[in-house]
Amino acid sequence: MNVEQVGDILVIKLPSRLDAVGVAAIENKLSEVTTNHKGKALADMSGVDFVASLALRMLLTNLKAVQSMGGDLRLCGLQPQIADIFRKSRFDTLFTVYDDCETALKEYAA
Repeated sequence: MNVEQVGDILVIKLPSRLDAVGVAAIENKLSEVTTNHKGKALADMSGVDFVASLALRMLLTNLKAVQSMGGDLRLCGLQPQIADIFRKSRFDTLFTVYDDCETALKEYAA
């Protein structure tokens, strides 16, 4: 997981596999960086090719935590198979999702 600041947006590049091992490897750090930032966060999922239900729970937990502090967690770059999982689980109604990170940064910063 890589983290960088772009303006006032915290951009978090997630690893390719968000299975049990992948989630365990980043869950605490993701929570720490998003709650410490307390503002706009963007999860770059352009390299993610697998998500388990644990990953969905992790993302939702972080969304709720950051929203409770007045921030937001948005997603960008979902691969077609990942976007399909988000649609089927209705997670696409919980998150603001952008097709790509460039668009996300431009619209999120506005």
